[in-house]
Amino acid sequence: MLSPKLLSLLESFSKYNLNRFRKFLLSPLYNENQSLIALFDNVDTFLRQEELKATPKFKQLDKKVVWKNLFGRAPYNDAHLRRLCSELLQLAYTFLYLEDCRSAEAQEKLVLLRYFKSPAMEKHFRGIFRQAKALQERDCQMGGQQYFYAYQLEQALHQQLEEGVDSMDDFTHLEQADVQLDRFYYAQKLKHYCDALGYENFLSQKPEITLPQGFIGQLELSGLLEEPLLRAYYLVARMLSHPEEERHFFNLKALFFRNHTNFAPEERQTLYIHLKNYCIHKKINAGVSAYFSELFDIFKQGMESGLLLKAEVLDPQDYKNIITVGLYVREFDWVERFIQQFTAQLPEANQENALTYNLAKVYFHKEQYEKVIEQLREVEYKSLVYALGGKLMLLKTYFELGEFLAMDSLIDSFRIYLRRKKEISREVRQQYLNVLRFVKKLSAVDTRNKEAIAKIQKEVEACTALAAKKWILEKIGEMG
Repeated sequence: MLSPKLLSLLESFSKYNLNRFRKFLLSPLYNENQSLIALFDNVDTFLRQEELKATPKFKQLDKKVVWKNLFGRAPYNDAHLRRLCSELLQLAYTFLYLEDCRSAEAQEKLVLLRYFKSPAMEKHFRGIFRQAKALQERDCQMGGQQYFYAYQLEQALHQQLEEGVDSMDDFTHLEQADVQLDRFYYAQKLKHYCDALGYENFLSQKPEITLPQGFIGQLELSGLLEEPLLRAYYLVARMLSHPEEERHFFNLKALFFRNHTNFAPEERQTLYIHLKNYCIHKKINAGVSAYFSELFDIFKQGMESGLLLKAEVLDPQDYKNIITVGLYVREFDWVERFIQQFTAQLPEANQENALTYNLAKVYFHKEQYEKVIEQLREVEYKSLVYALGGKLMLLKTYFELGEFLAMDSLIDSFRIYLRRKKEISREVRQQYLNVLRFVKKLSAVDTRNKEAIAKIQKEVEACTALAAKKWILEKIGEMG
């Protein structure tokens, strides 16, 4: 088999990049070995053919076939072919680096400024500096990288001035460079510290990242907290290290939604996640159910401001969480509008049945049971999650309506479905079979027989493998 390392890298290239890489290989500046172009063409043809196959890809490109394509009847030389693969791999690395440089316009300006810092190149320096400042003004959002870029610009201008005079008397740019460096340092240090605190929520180990002694006090006295981004990370640090002091959360939430459009995208996303995770891990998981409303408000503002859409696509997990939390806080009308408006923003593979199933969930919570039946009765789900959820919801709906004949029929068909679907794990199958068993018992029990109801309740409470356990206990409670 030809080099798996080379194949896996080139397989990751888009068609656009494959075409550009071939042009790169044709440039004598980077490659004068025609065998490398021929080797690439063999790999490229193979990858494109594999892409057209309906069956899973098995990247087995035979080395001797490639050798014959390259060198005809020449005796096979494994060491030579491996060397060619290694050289092509290194050229692919160089190509990726150069492609990144092409897109990093700001870094290009900084490299040129360093090159043109001598007095003889002042005209070039000034022209490039104007372009660099224009880029900075165009990308005026607050972020660690933006602070560092501003530092590098001010530092470059100071060094250029220093080269041209015998005695410096203007340190404005050096002073500004120092201010930007402070902003960068404090922002990054706080960001890393906050990430470490955040990892405590769901990992047994966390990074060994601490703040230097007196760091917070020095920051508070520095005046840098006037900068919204630095203040935001400062509030995250206070919020996560002292979760009982809820004012930090509310101050951060207000600051974030007031300034989020001024934050760089990577900072915006990080701060949003910290707000969300505080509600979940520090409050809701600790039993403070009032924070469901705060979490819903964060989701709601995140959707209304476009924060949760990446290239106009909504993450399926965010979609699911928004619906779950919205239903919990009984914002039924908002959730219904959300489902109608944003289901089409899911990745295409996640859209099928999402609208029907989730609207049915809303109607179930609104106790509009006839609408639930309309949504679910004729739908065939390809997704196992939706199929199980839809059948369970329909079962609960028939029970709520007292439609026991329809419910019994569904129980029979649901049991057959669970036994026939081999991809359902044994644990999940048992959870749903137990639901069918207990719902059947509840539908048949005499509501006047308190002893029989109490016996079923004990069985339900003792059952560890049971989907919809909370709902079943609620129904038992209503009978009592």
